Amino acid sequence: MMDGLLGKKLGHSFSPAVHKAFGNTQYRLFETDDPVGFLSSQPFRGLNVTTPYKETVLPVLGKLDDIALRTQSVNLILRENDILVGYNTDYYGLSALLRREGVSLQAKKVLILGNGGAAKTVFVLAKDSGAAQVMKMGRRIKENDEILFSQIDKVADYDIIINTTSAGMFPDNENMPPVALERFQKLTFLVDLIYNPLCTALMGRAKVLGVPACDGLYMLVAQAKMSHELSGGTQITDSFMEKIYISLRKKAMNIVFVGLPLSGKTLYMRQMAEMYHKTPVDTDQMIESESQTPISEIFRNHGEPFFRALEVEVINRIYQLGNQIISTGGGMIENPDIMAKLKQNGVIIFLDKDPQKIMDHDIHNRPLIQSPADVLKLDARRRPLYEKYADIIIKVDKPKLENMEEIEAKLNEYLSH
Repeated sequence: MMDGLLGKKLGHSFSPAVHKAFGNTQYRLFETDDPVGFLSSQPFRGLNVTTPYKETVLPVLGKLDDIALRTQSVNLILRENDILVGYNTDYYGLSALLRREGVSLQAKKVLILGNGGAAKTVFVLAKDSGAAQVMKMGRRIKENDEILFSQIDKVADYDIIINTTSAGMFPDNENMPPVALERFQKLTFLVDLIYNPLCTALMGRAKVLGVPACDGLYMLVAQAKMSHELSGGTQITDSFMEKIYISLRKKAMNIVFVGLPLSGKTLYMRQMAEMYHKTPVDTDQMIESESQTPISEIFRNHGEPFFRALEVEVINRIYQLGNQIISTGGGMIENPDIMAKLKQNGVIIFLDKDPQKIMDHDIHNRPLIQSPADVLKLDARRRPLYEKYADIIIKVDKPKLENMEEIEAKLNEYLSH
């Protein structure tokens, strides 16, 4: 069994949860600024190694497996007969991720963002997979087959981009590698090895451009499976690995309800939070509680722009966190920056309630609804945005229990894709 994960800053890591699910309840995080000293002095049995130490640890290892030798990058170290042996299970993890996504690198032009240890693994895998061309892109050139980020014209016809940099990783969620994706007219798929957040700013930009993209969470689980088995743990089936992946993703992600006022966002937030053991967050209630003022009074005393600024403040405090169910204020859908942030860790569910039925309610404390006709005006303005941002659409026209069952079924389908 492995002792844990070695790295520099590990507060964002999902690795302990993965290895606990695989049966290793003693898996810990080891943060250090001196990985070589740590490996030379600590009596560990086995360690995973993460960025930025996948190359740094090589001098103290007595032996490398074939992939680690070819990539000159390790992410697993086992003590075998007093010799530190380095393995590369990232290769297996990325292979599994690409298979799951149905992405082939054969005859493709592959651009790797970054030129560290993870990039070396991707480079070897792409070559082994029959890629037509493979290029690494970095801030400075370290070796052959590399170009600078400023030399984008040399690779603008590439088919697949794989990001191995940490740009966009929690807590710097808004960062991106300095690459203009719109320049890649032939781009068919983007992989970001980051998994926290679940949808990086780079992935979000790709999706806006109509390019399919995926994160690195499945790669994490797959490489952890191989690490677990190499270290003497029990064999893990692919079906069990898939189950762990979906469970981990379900726990990490936010469920974000959008829809017209009185469509049931708060009601289903409360019900689903209890079902999924997630933290319930109602953005309107947060604003009212923190300001000690009803929303209608905020509008009356300070105006709508002031209230919208409060919404931005609330989202900026919560969007990086996971394991929440969020009921959004109806107007948030009109702010693309808010929606981009909510999508980083969230699946967006549009509760589509017939506006005619909403009009039948006794409506109060709704500043933008002064008459039943205002509901139809809001629906006409916002419906295209609800449909644009929604990952899942639920017609709220059935009994509550049936609606909840449909939400759960569509969430499971969404996670399995």
